[in-house]
Amino acid sequence: MSDSPKSQNGIEIFQDHEMSEVSKDFFFDGMVLPVPVYLKMGPQSYLVIGKKNDKAQFSGLHAYNNPNVVIFVQQVDQPILIAYVTQITGKIVNQKSVPDVTKVKFLTSLTSDAVSSLEKSNFTSIAKIQKVAQLVQQLSPRLNAFDQLVGILSDLHPAESKHSMTTCFISILLSDEMHMNQPAVQEKLILGSLLHDVGMKYVPKSIMEKARHNWSAEELHIYEQHPLKGADMLREIKEIPQDVLLIIAEHHENANSTGFPKKMRDVKVSPLARIVSLANYFANLIFGSVAASKTYSPDEAIQYIEAIQGQPFNKQTFLALKNIINKQHLASKSS
Repeated sequence: MSDSPKSQNGIEIFQDHEMSEVSKDFFFDGMVLPVPVYLKMGPQSYLVIGKKNDKAQFSGLHAYNNPNVVIFVQQVDQPILIAYVTQITGKIVNQKSVPDVTKVKFLTSLTSDAVSSLEKSNFTSIAKIQKVAQLVQQLSPRLNAFDQLVGILSDLHPAESKHSMTTCFISILLSDEMHMNQPAVQEKLILGSLLHDVGMKYVPKSIMEKARHNWSAEELHIYEQHPLKGADMLREIKEIPQDVLLIIAEHHENANSTGFPKKMRDVKVSPLARIVSLANYFANLIFGSVAASKTYSPDEAIQYIEAIQGQPFNKQTFLALKNIINKQHLASKSS
């Protein structure tokens, strides 16, 4: 933050790159603000509309209600806001008669977190990432299983729900690159990718806290059953389509039949599961996982998949991933 003093009218001076735009869906009247909140008045000029620990009373502000007005927080405060909103909405989202706006608020916090992570990874353009965020926020509330989706995500550990959302984003980016962007396909990908790891609740924490090379054969078997456990868990929810259950059951299968739990060949794996399988693995490489010893840049992740793993994924899907990264390199060079 600049050392310039705060003026009498509440305007503070920041470099614009120090500020991050946030959704109005994050806020509700009476909410205790975890960080200061601002309206942008002009270049480097931001009006404070709520201080840290204030109770939000934004609905009465004429400027706030203008659909063209954008809300900002300091860039360093954005993760704090996202974590706070995710926590408070996650605690109440499973209560009876919770309005849809609260459920959307929870999902918005997860999408914003995914946007922030993917932007920092330089995986693809900011414009494409934001387009996916808008798509997820628009389509998710229309899903027949929206209530169940939000309820399940809110029960997950924050790291798991974040991983689910980044996997979702990468899945949509892959399907778009492959021209599989029909609304019905996107809806299934969103639901399947967000729920792909729901079966992990059946894997004891004592297993996941160990390094994977220290697992016994029995522990490995328990872990490798989580895709089927997840699909079985959701099978009774009639709103979840069969294609989505296949995504969940097959998201660890791969092209050379070395995946799990059924070691299926590529031609037998659901086309949508092939996408989520690669998106899930790539997300773990670039953002880390419990079992990962390090994280990779997008280029390093591609090299690792090809050189170390022997490229075990569907060829067309993997080519789409490489194309996304190559296009980002070309765009960076031309800018």
